[in-house]
Amino acid sequence: MATKYSFLGSEAGQFAQSPISPCRRHGRIVLGTLLLVAGLVTLMQMRYLNNATVTSGVDQESFLEGLSKCHEIQHRDQKHQPTSDRQNPRWNPTSGQSGTILIRNATLFDGDSVLKESVDITFEAGIVRSVSATTSTHQSGDGIQIIDAHGRYVTPGLVDMHSHHLLAPFPSLPSTSDVNERPGLGPLTPFVRSLDGFKPYDPAIELIASGGVTSSLVLPGSANIIGGEAYLVKNLPKPGPNAEPVVDELLLDDGIPEKSRKRYLKMACGENPKGIYKNTRLGLVWLLRKHLDEARDLHRRQSSWCQTAASIRYAGFSQSRLISEFIKGQGELPQSLELETSLALLRGELNVNVHCYEPEDFERMMSVLHEFGIHPNAFHHALEAWELPEWLKSQEENITIATFAENSFYKAEAYGANLRGPKILSDHGVQVALKSDHGGEENYAKYLVNQAAISHSFGLSEEKALQAVTSVPARSIEQDHRIGYVRSGYDADLVIWDDHPLQVGATPIQVFIDGRPLLKSTGARNLTGDSFAPGKPTAPQPRPSLAANQKEDVCAKIQRPGSRILFTGIQKVLIDTYSPATDATKDLAMLIENGKVKCLDERSACISGEAQEITAHVNLQNGHVLPGLVAFGNKLGIQSIPSETSTGDGPGAKDGDALNEKKTLHFAKYGVHLHDRALARARIGGVTRAITAPLHGGGITQGISVGLRTGVDATILDNSIWQDNVALHIVIGQGARSAETPSVSSGIERLRQLLQAGGDDAHENFGIYSQAANGSIPVVVKVLNEDDIAQLILVKREFRSVNLIIHGGHGAPLVR
Repeated sequence: MATKYSFLGSEAGQFAQSPISPCRRHGRIVLGTLLLVAGLVTLMQMRYLNNATVTSGVDQESFLEGLSKCHEIQHRDQKHQPTSDRQNPRWNPTSGQSGTILIRNATLFDGDSVLKESVDITFEAGIVRSVSATTSTHQSGDGIQIIDAHGRYVTPGLVDMHSHHLLAPFPSLPSTSDVNERPGLGPLTPFVRSLDGFKPYDPAIELIASGGVTSSLVLPGSANIIGGEAYLVKNLPKPGPNAEPVVDELLLDDGIPEKSRKRYLKMACGENPKGIYKNTRLGLVWLLRKHLDEARDLHRRQSSWCQTAASIRYAGFSQSRLISEFIKGQGELPQSLELETSLALLRGELNVNVHCYEPEDFERMMSVLHEFGIHPNAFHHALEAWELPEWLKSQEENITIATFAENSFYKAEAYGANLRGPKILSDHGVQVALKSDHGGEENYAKYLVNQAAISHSFGLSEEKALQAVTSVPARSIEQDHRIGYVRSGYDADLVIWDDHPLQVGATPIQVFIDGRPLLKSTGARNLTGDSFAPGKPTAPQPRPSLAANQKEDVCAKIQRPGSRILFTGIQKVLIDTYSPATDATKDLAMLIENGKVKCLDERSACISGEAQEITAHVNLQNGHVLPGLVAFGNKLGIQSIPSETSTGDGPGAKDGDALNEKKTLHFAKYGVHLHDRALARARIGGVTRAITAPLHGGGITQGISVGLRTGVDATILDNSIWQDNVALHIVIGQGARSAETPSVSSGIERLRQLLQAGGDDAHENFGIYSQAANGSIPVVVKVLNEDDIAQLILVKREFRSVNLIIHGGHGAPLVR
């Protein structure tokens, strides 16, 4: 105890024992009073703060939730870099790649270039582990599968950055099609998500992958100015551990937390939203600006809230009071579910993909987006982008043009397409991706590599053409750390081809997605290499092109009366009636005089003893000579732009008496127009003649087709029509239902009736139906379904003299 009291010190002890003076007593009273008042004030303040804390419990919760949201926004959009030891987030031990696979002796296009030497590729657990020069020996062990590629081409899995499968599954039915949100929610629907319409059972998933397309960006359609969010998928059916049709397991980012996933937006301009919502381009641009301005206002209020909240977070002693006052004055963090996607767009969190075709639409869309600080990643379709590559580069340094190699004239926006468009863009340094726009049979994603082959044929280099379906789209959609390349640390998405991928007809013989083989017995059988010609496959040669002045010079000489044109550089002649004067196989030449073939033989045979001057000499450089092609099943000469009715002859009557030949049958020969770009495009492809039927208006009778020439100088009055009446065209199926034939069955019945009427002796001068019944004019029936085709076979058995031709016939292989 002595130690305790000694701590007070001697002065303290003396003060305690000394007598208290009146002055000191008064001072102590004042001091005590002040202490008492201070204590009361402190007690009241504590009670106030306690009350404030109690009353702001909800406020504090709202504050913390808002602050958490602010923090989440601030730390989004993290960049990723591949590493050789990374894991594939989609891999699982139940159904994922179970062992190591080694592809030996491969000719590799790695996403950038074709490697000069053959390589060995090792991958496991869905990840490429190594790419190295081929060696004669490899360490082997249990669970290692070795595939000898025998020099075949291996590429990354193809990347399609514009598809609509899963939203419009096969077979195509209105009940399952969810491509476009229209028209109830209006032309601005950033809040809808393509994910919410995915059909994981879509057979197109596996069909597309069999063409080597392993990743696809599935976008909403182009009906709306802002169409909604798109999602990136791997085309591996039922990839999860339970092999069930689960939508989320299709996503490329499956296994990655949702907040860390890349987000994609679809926008559109031009014809589609204009036509669907009946706005002008003026009105559509205003609606877009108005919407973005509303989103920008919310973004400003949200940013202000977050900045103030962040300063309060570290306020110390008075934090609870400040939070309560802040929430009472400012409210919760301003949010809008409807504008959430548009806010992310303004913050730069979305990969922006814009459907646009024409220069003026590129310009206006770019102007509006830049007004709000938005930078698009790609323009899609963009068939006229080739007209202004330098302007595009000046607006966005890293813009990608995701386009077609050839998909023209189907609407006005596509009328300015250029077969050399991808080459022109690439020559100007613009990144070119080629994509499918998969939505059905007309643009089927399985054949994506054919887009690259066509573009290469029209001048796009081998490497640029292959990049256009691999690394360029992967980079544009910001997934080039995982896909689009064959490198260590990347997803094991690979394709082994039976030929150079750019050769016509090149086909995958095995496709790996996340290291899992997709193709079954056929691929395994072909990988034996027994029928594979040794040596590295080669790319096809691009078509030669002439400068404008050269073209003018050659054309002027060819059109000169009495012209004599010599074609050399012919490698092969593909004409059944070709019989050279000698056994010529080399140095072949063809001499054309006054528009007719005078000689097709060795060069010396064609020009020996000829005193006349050769008007023009054209070296074909590895040319092939074949008969002019005949186009069938299109609208050449009868319709220039299908979506513009004023550019065509017009459809026949939908309803009418099919048995009344004079009133129902229409003849294409009376309506053909011969001066549109489609005929010029056909000539480029070697089409010299076409068989064109009237436009179908409904019912079973389409009309009588005409045979026409595509020559540049052909006219109605001067030999443009080589056959007036080629065939009677009939339509059977859902597309032929009308008031007269309301069912498919009634269509079959009516066909029988008109053939019966045409074959009746009393109607031997009945005209077209009589000719159809006796077989002097073919009957071309457009039909798709296998059972409808079977019905036509029964018709043929009954009317044996009928020359029946099936057009379309998709289900024909299924007829037994």
